[in-house]
Amino acid sequence: MVENLHPAFLTMAHEMKNPLCLMKATLQLMQLDCPLEFSSKIHLLLSEVDRMNGLLSDLLDLKKAEKAMLQPLCLAKIMEEMPSLFEGMALEKDLELCLDVQRKIPLILGDEQRLKQMLMNLIKNAFEASYPGGKVFLSVCCKDPDWVEIQVADTGIGLSEMEQMELFRPFFTTKSYGTGLGLAIVQQIIWAHGGEISVQSRPNEGSLFTVLLPVERYGSTLPCN
Repeated sequence: MVENLHPAFLTMAHEMKNPLCLMKATLQLMQLDCPLEFSSKIHLLLSEVDRMNGLLSDLLDLKKAEKAMLQPLCLAKIMEEMPSLFEGMALEKDLELCLDVQRKIPLILGDEQRLKQMLMNLIKNAFEASYPGGKVFLSVCCKDPDWVEIQVADTGIGLSEMEQMELFRPFFTTKSYGTGLGLAIVQQIIWAHGGEISVQSRPNEGSLFTVLLPVERYGSTLPCN
């Protein structure tokens, strides 16, 4: 996946961000002092600049995700931050984020920032797939002594079998917006941690994403919560 992206292409993606930032700043200045009939056109151009910036950022994140700075980490503490981070989005979309953290979760070897990025991508997708008044479920447990299990579930629109087969392919998306790189980045982060991700879903019955991450075996294996 990432290895198929030529290094020159990634360098170009990085270099393109600077002129895009200059374009955005110039357009914003023009918008302050332009005739009303041009304002909507400038707004459209700004939206396209933001879209391109988002695509380039996701491409660069996809490359970064294959590398992780691993250290003993308490996953439960990261999980417990998520309801606060998504409080505003939950209110906006009339959704509830339900958290279930099993006691005595063992430490894992992980990169805190990458794992936060992975969790936030999965939760954001679950929110976007859910109907108003619904719930998103986030849990972590240790059913197997070698693995910590994270699950993100929603009761939203669900996925067809064909969509599930394509879900982690770069640029594939079921949305009318976005870059189609979010779940590819999620998968790359999990692989960088020696983990696995799977999905179970049916149309109109919601989706369940399960992430398995290996337990830390070389240092302290005391529970972190």
